[in-house]
Amino acid sequence: LKCFVLLVILSTIHSRGRAMARLRVLLLTLAVLPDATLAEEEQGVRRHRHMRRQGPFQEFKSVPPNRFGTPQGQEHSESVNLTTGSSKTEGKVVSQWACALMCASRAAEGCCSYQGELGVCEFQPGTPGTNATVPGWTQARCTPGYATAKCAPWEQGKCMGQAQPAAEGLAIWELLWEDHFDTDTCVLDASGVLRPSPEFWSSEIGYKRGKELQWYQPENAECRNGELIITARRERQSWEKPEGAQCRVVGWEDKEQPLDNKTCGVCAPPYFQYYNPCDLVRQDDSGESSPACDCSQSAEFTSASLMTKGKKEFSYGLFELRAKIDTRPGAWSSWWAIGDFDFVPWPKNGQIDILDAFQHMLKASVTHAGESGLPSSAIQHAGARMLDRDWEKYYHTWQLEWDSDFIQIRVDGETLLKVDLKVADAVRTSWPNPFTRAKKFFLILNLAIGGHSGGDASLTEFPMELRVDYIRVFQKRGYTS
Repeated sequence: LKCFVLLVILSTIHSRGRAMARLRVLLLTLAVLPDATLAEEEQGVRRHRHMRRQGPFQEFKSVPPNRFGTPQGQEHSESVNLTTGSSKTEGKVVSQWACALMCASRAAEGCCSYQGELGVCEFQPGTPGTNATVPGWTQARCTPGYATAKCAPWEQGKCMGQAQPAAEGLAIWELLWEDHFDTDTCVLDASGVLRPSPEFWSSEIGYKRGKELQWYQPENAECRNGELIITARRERQSWEKPEGAQCRVVGWEDKEQPLDNKTCGVCAPPYFQYYNPCDLVRQDDSGESSPACDCSQSAEFTSASLMTKGKKEFSYGLFELRAKIDTRPGAWSSWWAIGDFDFVPWPKNGQIDILDAFQHMLKASVTHAGESGLPSSAIQHAGARMLDRDWEKYYHTWQLEWDSDFIQIRVDGETLLKVDLKVADAVRTSWPNPFTRAKKFFLILNLAIGGHSGGDASLTEFPMELRVDYIRVFQKRGYTS
């Protein structure tokens, strides 16, 4: 364009009369052109940035609907307000094309019906008959294949039989509770270390279950850089004998049941007794969970276990946790839920293991009582995957989805276990189903060492960590229409 203007200028030099005036006008035009071009480019950039701020769908408002494969004359974009994301015909299926997609999502043989004026889309499974005389309706046969279906061709009429919605709505989840383990929830202890919120969590103290080798204590759980970090430490080597008594009596003055250090010795390895006297708690101000038989000084390993019992308890919902685990020999990371109602003992109260990781394996399980109701006859339904060290280098997301019909446990979106909850009904087990809405469960986060599943930690390098980014609990508010 600049070359063209210069040629015009040169041609006008030889003209008479108003040549100089023309030259001045053309030179002015030449000076303005770059600014105009730059202004147009800047306007385009601003328009593009505006589209990006509004969201990904804004850029396609002016694109012809057939770019997306929509049949001509059925442009679904004309019925949707893309600026607000709300439909002008909310609750209605906007086109025959959209109805066909919804029916195809069932991936089953059947008949798909659509009524355009009402925006109704229905599906009848199997091979129902059709009525071609029903006005305003069109129908198509759906043929399944390759985990989907094709619903075509469309003809006048309606599928007969018991109608069903063409596709179920999407669940609407509402945040019920969360903990990001940052300064908004964690609190400073007397030594200036951030600890998990006492409003949400209680620390277990002592040897608790499963012949695990660690002594649980609150000092091994801290909040750091927006994470909960549970650290398992080796306090001494197995061949190093502790000085003095293995366990000692602390804060106990009940004369009706006297205690001494020798009596408390059954609480420590290799005996691991969990009932009296090992379940007795101190009668001082050290806290209701501190055992009167203190075996911490002789412990080979220490770690932490946190639970929400009596503070945050839930039933149906969507539970989510993002964490980084370690499954080297000896480590046993867990996130699980236990029923807490009417003093019902295990396993009749039910147990859900959402994250159970040990010896390079990832397990999910649901446990309930068998006919006898005794721990020895507990029934477990489980699924598992093998892991490797590369997988454990990264953070992963675990989810528990729990409603009246099923429990489904996923990791990074992949299903580890799905259980139909009829399996725990009283007609099969002789005991009430613990996984109903009326039953509340509390959550436990812990890093155990050894025990029934953790394996041999004698050659493993310590410390080991369970790092938790966040935990969230959602409740289902309903479904999209």
